[in-house]
Amino acid sequence: MNRELRVLVMSGKPAIVYAPLRHALSSGGKRLRALLVLLASKAVGGNDAVALPAAVAVECLHNFTLIHDDVMDRSPVRRGRPTVHAKWNDAVAVLAGDQLMALGYESLLGGEGRRVQAGKGKPRAGAARILSVYTRAYRHVCEGQGYDLEFEGRRAVTMREYRRMIDLKTARVIAAAAEIGALAGGGSPEEVRALRGYGERLGLAFQIRDDVLDVTGVQKEFGKKIGGDIARGKKTYLLVKAMETARGRDAALLRRVAMGRGARLVGQVRSVYERTGAVDAAAREIGKLTRTAKSGLRSFPGSAGKAILLDFADRLADRTA
Repeated sequence: MNRELRVLVMSGKPAIVYAPLRHALSSGGKRLRALLVLLASKAVGGNDAVALPAAVAVECLHNFTLIHDDVMDRSPVRRGRPTVHAKWNDAVAVLAGDQLMALGYESLLGGEGRRVQAGKGKPRAGAARILSVYTRAYRHVCEGQGYDLEFEGRRAVTMREYRRMIDLKTARVIAAAAEIGALAGGGSPEEVRALRGYGERLGLAFQIRDDVLDVTGVQKEFGKKIGGDIARGKKTYLLVKAMETARGRDAALLRRVAMGRGARLVGQVRSVYERTGAVDAAAREIGKLTRTAKSGLRSFPGSAGKAILLDFADRLADRTA
């Protein structure tokens, strides 16, 4: 995957577009969504080499969201390195992100002579279907980011609103990665639906875990400043859950956080999250979503691909970065 991404941006010009892309793509990302494309393809009997262009495209989509998200959040660091907008400027970051999406589509459509197709011996999944899933994920992540921005200016959001936001912003892309992998691998309609459901529940758990790590993580491992969501008034699972039960001084503190005035209060906020049971509730929710994601694969026959997907879910639930 890293080799394919290097080839994608190695010699592109002008430098003002491609140097930031080389910077972003060489920063040591986990490639989890791209890996999920390959794992889903393997689980339905597909071929890694055939699914690789689709995996590259999904990784492009993910990194596009990171580059633009860092601009919107004014984040100075990503994966322990300066963000694109911090190293260059906002205009360069917007342009680089847009170019990355174009490269993602090119990979799906057959850049360098490759085309998305089904695994050996299986009916070819229509390229239009895969493009439709990819484009829908692109639209949904933008809508989710819109809700995220909108919620920053609000005193509170409901848990239902929060779930809708993270479903669009995070879960739909992870669901699309699993669905695209199943399609590229020539999966049956039942297998495609099952893997999409697996990916969506995994995506919800992934975002809630991200919310928790923003407060309880170790900055060197997490790759971002701890407490960044608190400083920006992000409506995270912990904040929404804690505001449901907090009273008195705790409630007043959380209202300050909700309006983006909690940058110097990270330690106090962490204590409130623990006192109100929000951290424990998040752990229970992550566990529930992970179990539900895994149960969706019950109908798959035993295979190395299925075993890896089950292990993948557990590893995401327990991740520290």
